[in-house]
Amino acid sequence: MLETLIAALCLAAAPADNWPAFRGTGDSVSSAESLPVNWSESDGIAWRAEITGYGQSSPVIWRNRVFVTSADGARKEHAVMACFDLENGEAVWEQSLEAAQTTEVTDYISRAAPTPAVDDKAVYAFYDTGNLAAWSHDGELLWSRNLVEEYGPLTGNHGVGGSIAITDRAVIVLVDHSGPSYLLAADKKTGKTIWKTDRPANVAWSSPIATNDGRIIVSAAGRCEAFDAETGEQQWKVAGIEGNTVPSATVSGDLVVVGSKDVGSNLAIRVPADRAVRETEIAWRSSDATATFSSPLVYRGHVYLINRTGVAFCLDEVTGETVWKQRIAGSCWASPLGACGRVYFFEKSGTTTVVKADGTADVLAENVLPTEDRVYGVAAVEGRFVIRLGSELVCIDGTD
Repeated sequence: MLETLIAALCLAAAPADNWPAFRGTGDSVSSAESLPVNWSESDGIAWRAEITGYGQSSPVIWRNRVFVTSADGARKEHAVMACFDLENGEAVWEQSLEAAQTTEVTDYISRAAPTPAVDDKAVYAFYDTGNLAAWSHDGELLWSRNLVEEYGPLTGNHGVGGSIAITDRAVIVLVDHSGPSYLLAADKKTGKTIWKTDRPANVAWSSPIATNDGRIIVSAAGRCEAFDAETGEQQWKVAGIEGNTVPSATVSGDLVVVGSKDVGSNLAIRVPADRAVRETEIAWRSSDATATFSSPLVYRGHVYLINRTGVAFCLDEVTGETVWKQRIAGSCWASPLGACGRVYFFEKSGTTTVVKADGTADVLAENVLPTEDRVYGVAAVEGRFVIRLGSELVCIDGTD
């Protein structure tokens, strides 16, 4: 029990030189004391590195190494994991797996969309091809599974996009698609199943969130649920939520904030501290905010969301009332990020809008990174951002 508690606390307080999983530790908040505010194509770029194939996942960082996934081949025949040096962007190693399931590459089907996760022992990855695997930090394959062979093909018009979460013991995989869906916990050391909770067919691309108190939170396909991280048993469920197919939930204290593309379904659920108590309540429900692709950011007493047309919303964390809303450069697929008293909106076409995180909506900078590709995700560590384009990583160390 003590070992589990210590591991959970370590995960919650990830040092500023780590960005271990999707949205860091699942909330898009960085503990870095210094991060760039201003940069451009000609100033503030530390390095650029080409990636084999193409991918829509975010990079993850453990100390001096950056890990990123991609899909290679006309039918995504190869699931790639690559490692780069954080200091200079040089390739350290690259490994690939034969895809468990191949699909023709188009702009409408995911390509290596799930973000990997890393800890001090290994880097873990789930691919939209159905591969699940772990490598050492030096690139040795530790274990690999074919979830298509085990549980059936992945179906749906747009592929699978949910990223993995990690606990001290397990890799958590959510597969919500047109076929039999499930939430799976795989042992970090061996890859073997610890538990598997079956779900009805659910078409969603959101990701599970591992909390510090041993819960797995899933917001997808019309409901938000909590599961016991050790057993997979459902602890509570809130139904009747529409449009929450892409944004993942965000946990802040006793609140679980849910994002949705539908007005009226962006809300906060108040959950009991006692896990034996299964009743929840709706703390608030926004009357106008929406979140289409990116997940909610909860930072310094406010909730930040952005919709598909590029309108950003700032809500009061306690009441859900709209503090401000304004249009920024464009739509964001990456989730907004909070750090150093600022909020960063990474627009998909390359412009990053930086605003004060004090409820004033003061714009500090608009940084343009010209690209013909899309910005899919970002990692933040002390002094640097690593931005993921489809076939490239860009490291930013501009001025603060």
